[in-house]
Amino acid sequence: MKFNTWVRDARNQLVAHEYEAAQVDWLVMDMMDWSRTDYVMHQHDDMTDQVHQILKQGLLRLLKGEPVQYIVEKASFFNRDFKVTQDVLIPRPETEEVVMKLMEMMSSGQVADIGTGSGIIAITLKKEMPQLNVWATDISENALDIAKYNAEKNQADIQFVLGDTLVPLIEKGLLLDGLISNPPYICQSEQDVMSESTLNFEPHIALFAADNGLDIYRMILKQLPCVMKDGAPIVFEIGYQQGPAIKKLVTSMYPHLKVDVIADINGHDRIISFRWRVSK
Repeated sequence: MKFNTWVRDARNQLVAHEYEAAQVDWLVMDMMDWSRTDYVMHQHDDMTDQVHQILKQGLLRLLKGEPVQYIVEKASFFNRDFKVTQDVLIPRPETEEVVMKLMEMMSSGQVADIGTGSGIIAITLKKEMPQLNVWATDISENALDIAKYNAEKNQADIQFVLGDTLVPLIEKGLLLDGLISNPPYICQSEQDVMSESTLNFEPHIALFAADNGLDIYRMILKQLPCVMKDGAPIVFEIGYQQGPAIKKLVTSMYPHLKVDVIADINGHDRIISFRWRVSK
């Protein structure tokens, strides 16, 4: 069978199940280690039986709703490739805007990524701003293993520590010049409106939080006085409906802080940012 014949049939099957057809292209290119140009040039080639069987297994997983990123164990972020498994979330394009916001607000010093997952935020900060000293925490040992692999692959010197929110950094007595976090922020009651692929395959520990999705933000906010230097920027990724609630949460705990809610490129609230100020 020729590649283009198999791809056409596979795309039709995905469309019939209301899945994105382009995932087939990604599957083939990754399997064959082809660029987009290679893919076009080789589309009329005959595939071997071995390749056919491997692609067939990949298609079966796609037809069950599994994201192609987990099948090929790869996702792109800031034009870099990262390993992803079902122990970590798949990077979203909107998170790039969150990272860029922190980069606008600081130029040097010590920064921490809380709930690092696959390590994409911490690694991107280090690669884009090599002068930063970057720490990253996560409560999941499996996630940290993926993050460490990605850091080594991308030649990024990151200090990874296992632990909940800021606790391991407090225990080390660190003082931070900046902080960024994309914590679990989805309320359990929102499961009915989530995609099946996200709900069935991405790690729930990285998706859901108690108290209408505010629980982890509250934990981090309570710990800030122990680690933040005066004037240090703090940037959170938030759910698109959470802006007012998280702004209220911050100002209720620290009335002297000026908090900004920032929309992403699609016009949805996506970022909370403020500078830490020692209360006088």
